[in-house]
Amino acid sequence: WRMASLPWASRVVLLGALLVVPTSAEVKRFEWRVEDWVVDFLRPTVALKRNSAKRETPYKIPDENRKAAILVNGAYPGPTIEVYENDTVEINVLNLMITEGVSLHWHGIHPVDQPWADGAVGVTQAPIMPGHNYTYRFRAWPAGTHYWHSHMDGMQSAKGLRGPFIVKRRGEEHVSRSGVRYDEEKLMVLADEWRDPSVCLKLEGAMAGNDVCSDIDYASLNGQVAWGDLQKFNSRKYPYPLVDVEQGKCYRLRMMMMASNAENYIVTFSGHNATLLALDGVDVEPIPITRINMHIGERADIVLCADQKPGYYPIEMMYDYACTLTPGHFIPPGFHPVSSCKFYAFLHYANQTEILYGPPKTPKGTGGGAHPLATTGVDFDLTNAWNWNKTKPLDVQPEPEEPDVRYVVTLGLEGPLYKDPADRPLTRGRWYMDIDGRRWTWTKPATPLLHTKSGATCPELAEEQVPVLNIPEDAETVEIVLNNLSPTAHNIHMHGMLFQVINVADFQWCNVNKTACFVMPEFLNPCPAEDRAYADTNHTGGLEALYWGCTYNEKKDKRTQNLQTPLRKDSFQVWQRSWAVIRFKADAPGVWQFHCHMEQHIPLGMIMALNIKPSQQPKIPDDVPTEGPCPVWSDNTTTTTFNRGDARGLADAFAKLEEENERLRDELKKAQGKCEV
Repeated sequence: WRMASLPWASRVVLLGALLVVPTSAEVKRFEWRVEDWVVDFLRPTVALKRNSAKRETPYKIPDENRKAAILVNGAYPGPTIEVYENDTVEINVLNLMITEGVSLHWHGIHPVDQPWADGAVGVTQAPIMPGHNYTYRFRAWPAGTHYWHSHMDGMQSAKGLRGPFIVKRRGEEHVSRSGVRYDEEKLMVLADEWRDPSVCLKLEGAMAGNDVCSDIDYASLNGQVAWGDLQKFNSRKYPYPLVDVEQGKCYRLRMMMMASNAENYIVTFSGHNATLLALDGVDVEPIPITRINMHIGERADIVLCADQKPGYYPIEMMYDYACTLTPGHFIPPGFHPVSSCKFYAFLHYANQTEILYGPPKTPKGTGGGAHPLATTGVDFDLTNAWNWNKTKPLDVQPEPEEPDVRYVVTLGLEGPLYKDPADRPLTRGRWYMDIDGRRWTWTKPATPLLHTKSGATCPELAEEQVPVLNIPEDAETVEIVLNNLSPTAHNIHMHGMLFQVINVADFQWCNVNKTACFVMPEFLNPCPAEDRAYADTNHTGGLEALYWGCTYNEKKDKRTQNLQTPLRKDSFQVWQRSWAVIRFKADAPGVWQFHCHMEQHIPLGMIMALNIKPSQQPKIPDDVPTEGPCPVWSDNTTTTTFNRGDARGLADAFAKLEEENERLRDELKKAQGKCEV
């Protein structure tokens, strides 16, 4: 790399030398209050310092802009956790909501010694009920850019219950493991915004498999709406999001795709290239990039150098799935037109006012990080065969020729479909993840799976239909073939561990136009007959004929696998009507969720669990929230219920109210007695 030739390189070294970093692990404690809130849908963030715009009280927000939100400590998005690797994290979560339970998942964190802290309702815990609290305790590992979010049904994340979780390595300030130096770090929280997120979930439940959630209202950056119209730049009340930079400095941008339903954003920094450093917290060999396609659940670290003419440069976030639904395009039957598929923020050079409008400009003399003189880079998209196969982790972990066990998991939709509500059948369509041909429909277990699978016996749950993949105790390398028999992509996320991507289908015919691929009938199916499959063999005509895919054929497709330098991640998009093959090491005792990360797909069945080494799973602490009919640990004799805790006086307040009610009831009885005399 050529950073030494740049005029600001010497300053980077000085900044790193002046920084004081703790040398040993510490305990980091956080107090969080989860509360119902009402925010301005177009500006839900706290007061913006740069223009003194303040967050309005709910009563001053225009009716059409009011959004029911769920916030932690009043922040939208939620508070940032920033710790060092191997620190102990303690987060006391107090649920002050009126009616909803809550559970928080630490996306990208691997609590391998504390699997009960994973925060997955129905798998590792029961909800923290209103008026109660629970303290999550776990080790901050591995290092990287991660985030936290609600893991309850009901679109809680889309209402604001999400935030960054950054785990740093000691001694690596201002320089990446690959040797790329930078001056500062900045967070970029990418998300989608809805006036009423629950509408999307209810529509998907009513008409599963339709495009009901494709037309997001807006994209957002760090909690601010990113407008689709560049001419609104001068709005004081609803300004564009800004990423502030100083000319001559390089920035590590920690990007987190926290969207709920928008499956991806293609992000472009006008006039600037960048250098890719890490994906999902895994350091990779640096790659110069021109733009990057971020899918739900993914994180990316890039270095961008502010080496251009000072001004405002557009940051474009393109939701390409919706681009064929904009004005001027043919809108397929059943789809909703959208006003824009591109949303904008700005890269703002300090003390500059010139607005550089127009489409993203071609970079000149910029590459960022390890490639400062590069003028072109890769359009980085992991659904592209070159990108997934050529992106190499710094710590390469070659795979054996054959796994110990292999499973085929099918992603699909079953049940009759319809477009007209008058034709709605008695049964509704549901998403599923079946295992080797056996199909379950996920319903939340009566008792969290970790509590019933860790050596305990529970006859009441023996027949419960919950899709769990029980990995043999002696298996080390596990391979899963993911066949997607649906017209939508699924962003698959694995809790508790990383997997390696060893093969991905190269279906360019489907990459060109997502909407066309969505409505493609089976008779246009380009894959060989022996590789075709339907999502529901009971419904292969009419609208259901749209639900098919091309499956993995080991005999033919094995030749394209990469066992020597596989990409390592915890989230990966399986392309529509397509397939991918992943492997992981079954060395993390616990029960871990494995699911599509699109929020409207989870409650409808696109979810399963992995049960790994139950004989080695550690004893679950008594304060973990649980529920159900069964004794949940082998050394317990009674069912443990959720921790009531102190709830910051809320429980006491309820008790006082009950005492007051009892007093009033006594007075009423006395009054009634006097009347009877």
